[in-house]
Amino acid sequence: MQKKLEYEQIENFSRNFNKNKNSKLQKNLANTPIVDVVLNKKIIKENKFEFNLELEEGKIYNQGASKRCWMFGVLNLIKNNMAHNLNYKVEDFELSPNYLNFFDKLEKANHAYQAIINADLDENSLLCDYEDHPILTGFLKDPARENGKVVFARSLINKYGIVPMEIMPETYNSLNSDDFNKWFTRKIRLDMLKLISLKKSKKDIYKEKEKMLNQCYSFIAYVLGEPPKTFDYTYTDKNNKKITIKNLTPLEFYKKYCSINLDDYVQIAQFPIFDYYKRYERRYTKNIVEADAHNFINVPQKQFTNLCLAQLKANIPVVIGCDNRKYKDKENKIFDTRVYNFDKIFGIKDMTKAEELSSFDCRAWHIMTIRGVHLVDNKPVRWKIEDTAGKENRINGYYVMNNNCFEKCVYYAWINKKFLSDKMLKALKTPAVLYGFEGSEI
Repeated sequence: MQKKLEYEQIENFSRNFNKNKNSKLQKNLANTPIVDVVLNKKIIKENKFEFNLELEEGKIYNQGASKRCWMFGVLNLIKNNMAHNLNYKVEDFELSPNYLNFFDKLEKANHAYQAIINADLDENSLLCDYEDHPILTGFLKDPARENGKVVFARSLINKYGIVPMEIMPETYNSLNSDDFNKWFTRKIRLDMLKLISLKKSKKDIYKEKEKMLNQCYSFIAYVLGEPPKTFDYTYTDKNNKKITIKNLTPLEFYKKYCSINLDDYVQIAQFPIFDYYKRYERRYTKNIVEADAHNFINVPQKQFTNLCLAQLKANIPVVIGCDNRKYKDKENKIFDTRVYNFDKIFGIKDMTKAEELSSFDCRAWHIMTIRGVHLVDNKPVRWKIEDTAGKENRINGYYVMNNNCFEKCVYYAWINKKFLSDKMLKALKTPAVLYGFEGSEI
């Protein structure tokens, strides 16, 4: 039985509201952002930018108005290592995200086309029937999304290598990517519809796919520039000596100067709504057809925290996936679950991590990198978080994340397998539990 909202109820709500004498709060909110009114200033003082375990800093990236944080996370893991191997100043060395961006776009187009080709479509199915095909629906909704996972970047680097920033610098449209993404997505959608039609007509679908990918390559090259097949690289090392590297492919450059094996890293997760010590994989969440999909080992919070600490103590940064929107004070550059008094002022109570995940109140929106921690009695109090929004918009490029926010809002971490327990390593070898599709909340 449906029960409508009655006018008398609204009158009662109004009387209750005015009993509380809220005119001052109402006046403040008329011209002030909500978060400024409910800001808990006492909490800000607790989160000092001081850490007793810090890793070497490097060049701070700025991803601009793009959604490539997943790509920058992996570059932040390897950039200092490569700088040292080149004898380059770490504070000046950058790797090219635009080079990876080029191949990510091309590979995502190929993945979307192949999904159509592989799909089991009824010959008589029409566009309105696609809801019966969640795979196709997922790809048509966003076939070349700029968002991604850390494993995507590893797949790109393993296949195509990497180049220094100077060899393939950012462009206006790589940093301000909305228009490019919009029209590239439309091109792929049109191609997908054509492939569906061709599939029904039994024509040579792979020949048409080749034409489509050729058009994609040209479009991407116009906007981002064409990636080098080989390159020469001249730089001044830490001893002020001019060095020239000649005629290397990007893959040769990566293999020669990166001594970090990205295949040694696995993704662990902290989802209290999933079973622990199991491997999970999200269906069709990949950028390269033949590469790994987004998958992880789910572990309890204590083990999750300890693994991050163990890797930091071994002088290795930790790439994390987190919800960076809910408990962030932009002005003071802190993350803390107590930073806003929504409960005290509006009666909006906080949720547990499990409640947030179960009700879609959270999402791993952003990839960042941990480069330090403050420990008291060997327990973390706050974490030093490297962002990718430039030095000007953060504390020299960093946030302070209180441990309460770390436990509540950090869902993924990229951890070297050597730190995993036998139980976790065993889980790595088990068949993955499949769930969701690209675009799922977690």
